[in-house]
Amino acid sequence: MSEAITPIITDAGLQAVFNTHNDGVQAVISHIALGDVQWTPDQTATGLRAEQQRVPIAEGARVQSHQIHVVALADNNDATYWVNELGFYLEDGTLLAIWASEDEALAWKSSSTDLSLAFDLVLKALPPDSVTVNVMVDPSHLQLAEELTQMATAQIKEILRGMRMEMRVHALEKAIAA
Repeated sequence: MSEAITPIITDAGLQAVFNTHNDGVQAVISHIALGDVQWTPDQTATGLRAEQQRVPIAEGARVQSHQIHVVALADNNDATYWVNELGFYLEDGTLLAIWASEDEALAWKSSSTDLSLAFDLVLKALPPDSVTVNVMVDPSHLQLAEELTQMATAQIKEILRGMRMEMRVHALEKAIAA
């Protein structure tokens, strides 16, 4: 299930976009930061309240002139926290946009699993085509996700089949012994 979130364009992010747009270049989103504090941010925010992890963009594309799709993978297996705040950072370190909630977490980051995050950012407050995405990591592991899921499902089914067979053999042995 996907939830619509509406990040706030920060004053610093807006200024960075206008600076780069006036120079004829695009502002570039390079990282997503994850934090665990519940709060209500506003456009004056310059960072997360309690950043837990900053991850590079693993996949990105322009959907429309005001819409960008970004994917990131939080794979720090030592980290465990509720994702209550997100920051979208430009490659110069400027916080472009921020989202947080006072009452609802977006996701749980477990130490035993990677957390894949995908967002479509609608940036209507910015000039068209003024922001792009910089893919910072090799996205090949994301392309294999479906195949790996299918393999894991097949392995679990085989383990379950083996356990059921073992239970039948054990029940048969009990019946013969009785």
